[in-house]
Amino acid sequence: MIRKMDMSDIRFVYDLEREVFGKSLEKQMLTDEILYNDLARYFILENDGKRLAYAGIWITKPNAEIINIAVLSEHQSQGYGQALMEKIIEFCQAKQVENLTLEVSEAKQDVIRFYEMFGFEKQAVRANYYEDGTDALLMVKPIGGQQ
Repeated sequence: MIRKMDMSDIRFVYDLEREVFGKSLEKQMLTDEILYNDLARYFILENDGKRLAYAGIWITKPNAEIINIAVLSEHQSQGYGQALMEKIIEFCQAKQVENLTLEVSEAKQDVIRFYEMFGFEKQAVRANYYEDGTDALLMVKPIGGQQ
């Protein structure tokens, strides 16, 4: 089941981001995203009542940007990331988004291939974007916008 993130999910998302990315948005920032940022949409994926993954996007009409997608390490490669991506795309289609964008480290070839499976294409490079000096790829998927 995929549902809208709520305040009870803050600790899970914080811990998940630290596990997967080595750092996290601060708990207060996550709280502010839920309570005050009308552009933000966060989703939690649960299976048998256990939180396994999350995704966050910003809808900045006419486009949207994926902030993060993360799956617990022990549950990766089981289709949960795919389910979240399908939810994001469906949500963006319903909101008549023109393009869905994201940034990903060029060093993460497996993640890049995952995004390419959904029709994302490399559009630009952001040099030295990450703290370790690696470049970020800006990837874009056309959604269609106004039909």
